[in-house]
Amino acid sequence: MRKILFGILIMMGFAATAQAASDSFVWKDPVNGFTFSFPDSWSVQTADSPNVRIRIAGPLKEDFATCRIKAEKDGRLKIYPKHLMEEAVYETLDRTFWEDEIQDHENAALTDLRGPASMGGKGDATAIRETFVADTGNGKVNMYGEQIASIYGDTRYVASCSSRLEQFKRYAPLFATIMGSIDFDPRYHPFATGYYRDFLADPKLILPRSQPGTITPKRLFTLQTVHDE
Repeated sequence: MRKILFGILIMMGFAATAQAASDSFVWKDPVNGFTFSFPDSWSVQTADSPNVRIRIAGPLKEDFATCRIKAEKDGRLKIYPKHLMEEAVYETLDRTFWEDEIQDHENAALTDLRGPASMGGKGDATAIRETFVADTGNGKVNMYGEQIASIYGDTRYVASCSSRLEQFKRYAPLFATIMGSIDFDPRYHPFATGYYRDFLADPKLILPRSQPGTITPKRLFTLQTVHDE
């Protein structure tokens, strides 16, 4: 009886997993290679700026819930090794960057700046929350949103989600799931020395500064003629 019950629970677990998987859609950017997922009840909309790779909207139009991901070439941090990227990104994507970034929103105000953060578990990032006003075509509504930005490889990514101010708390967990699902193609090797042994820990090799034979030069030998007596 226990085995039968255990089997039923396993089948229920598989069914729940399959249902959860069918409720989400995984999208891959054909240009930059990153992926992210969102509910299949959400729809893909026309990009609202040239750098937007994808823009999606929730099923309830009156909530004005949308998310988008922008990608733009930014090679300023390519010279930094991976272990210094966290600090480099934090200093680059700072308050000044974000104050300029939110200028495409009407009456935008930055309410929170967080960092260091992580985008997709691979990209070092900073994140903000903001308030702004959106023109819906039938009047203006107060909006609240979150954004996270990362410089990964030679590209700067900015992911953002927002909704009507009154509905933000309802959407916040879903927004976190959508932005947290972003996954980049690996650009950095997980080990500083690759898959080789840690040769950087070897003793320092000291090489002679002079050429061999110059410290104690070979004696000069002269050929002597041997005379028979």
